[in-house]
Amino acid sequence: MLQSNYSYSPLKGYENFEATTQIIIAEILKRGLPLEVIDANNNLLAVTYNNREYIIHEGTISDGNSLISYWISNDKWMTKQFLQRKGVNYAKGLILHRNETLDSTQLPNYPLVVKPFDTDHGIGVSTAIINQEQLRIALEGAFSFSDKAIVEEYYLGREYRFLVIDQCVRAIAYREPANVIGDGKLSLQQLIDKKNIGRGDDYRYPLLKIKVDKEVQRHLQAQALTLDSVIPVNEKIYLRKNSNLSTGGDSIDVTDIMPQYYKDVAVRAAEAAGLGIAGVDIIIRDIDGRPSSDRYIVVELNAPAMLSMHNYPFIGKNRHVEKYVLDCIFGL
Repeated sequence: MLQSNYSYSPLKGYENFEATTQIIIAEILKRGLPLEVIDANNNLLAVTYNNREYIIHEGTISDGNSLISYWISNDKWMTKQFLQRKGVNYAKGLILHRNETLDSTQLPNYPLVVKPFDTDHGIGVSTAIINQEQLRIALEGAFSFSDKAIVEEYYLGREYRFLVIDQCVRAIAYREPANVIGDGKLSLQQLIDKKNIGRGDDYRYPLLKIKVDKEVQRHLQAQALTLDSVIPVNEKIYLRKNSNLSTGGDSIDVTDIMPQYYKDVAVRAAEAAGLGIAGVDIIIRDIDGRPSSDRYIVVELNAPAMLSMHNYPFIGKNRHVEKYVLDCIFGL
């Protein structure tokens, strides 16, 4: 079993910035470039290079992507249309509006995924839905965050985040859903508390704490477990299906073992929206199997690409992606 080598120390003097912004600031300081903090609360910076000022928001929102590319990637439904245009596989589904009568004949086949139309970081997402009652509850949750929800097919496999910069994959992380490993002594709640040590409540940290919510309770119930259950030695218990780091997932670097076929898919997906900097989420059935077009789907494109998962993974090496990001912003 792989052991975590996670080690993160906030950048001195900039501890209140998001971790991704801290990483970019460190690179700017390393290059000795003039830096201005415009709005620390909003992670908004200005950096001057070659007598030109560049504005950077949250580490990667910048001149590296055009406004239209950002708009496309920020709209989950629009993203699907642009992926389709370029022949990239994506999750099929439909949009439901609040108070709209659900026509079950229009739904994809179970299992399903439900997500709010315009949120990110896994907020309000429910996965592996297998019946109408679970769907009803998931839609209620999604509509608490948005007036529209996307219902799409649940594709079985592992989800990976590809960081594409200037048509080149610079890092890949497997984001393992929130989980704990039993020791035969501690309760599930105690295991969660132990794993949360060193994690944060917000994006000032690369890894976030596992929080017990309705989705976690649902998955525990499906496994006939409670927070008081004692887990046997070395048994891994998954607390949810979606693998977002914002919900307590682990980032595991897999850059060196990913087949080139899927790296090429990630580049095509980023190009579909015209993104120079993109976090491309791909679910792959089995990276050890023969790569093919029917063994993956692209889930989302992210113009605000989180860098900290690649520099400070739960398991794996630091990919030092900030240098590529800054070069892209400067057009180098």
